[in-house]
Amino acid sequence: MIDAEHTYFQGAIDLLAMDLQRKHNKTCAVIYNTIQCYRKDPVARLHLEIQVAKQGGYYYGVKCVRGAYMVLERQRAQEKGYEDPIWPTIEDTHKAYHKAVDLLLENRSFCEFMVASHNETTVQYVAKRMKELSIPPSTLGISFGQLFGMRDHISFSLGALGYRAFKYLP
Repeated sequence: MIDAEHTYFQGAIDLLAMDLQRKHNKTCAVIYNTIQCYRKDPVARLHLEIQVAKQGGYYYGVKCVRGAYMVLERQRAQEKGYEDPIWPTIEDTHKAYHKAVDLLLENRSFCEFMVASHNETTVQYVAKRMKELSIPPSTLGISFGQLFGMRDHISFSLGALGYRAFKYLP
């Protein structure tokens, strides 16, 4: 699982991740990239990366997060004189996250992903969408994750309901 970084060098990480996925994700996703949904471009990036994976004949693996560099990203954009790459409101971020998950669910035949979220509303949204799409909780390729030591009640509840729930260390 390759973690996300600042926007000004995330493109290089994405290219490396796609190259590794092309080489190693032939039968399932073993290499996962990370998409930051607090950025203004996650859904467009997912469309592109999913299309590349489809055409390349490999499984697309991704961890969806909200993001962690908001202050630094905004500060750098202001200092360098370019548009702020971060959504202006948390509501915009929530919408982008849910759109990203919907896109991944629509393409689950060759996309594997982790919903890496401490947000209970998002976890409930994904569980509801899975139910609406008749996707069993234990489906391989769809998992939930929270940082070790955080929001344990979400992880434990998901596990008790049969979802693939993980604790991870950054």
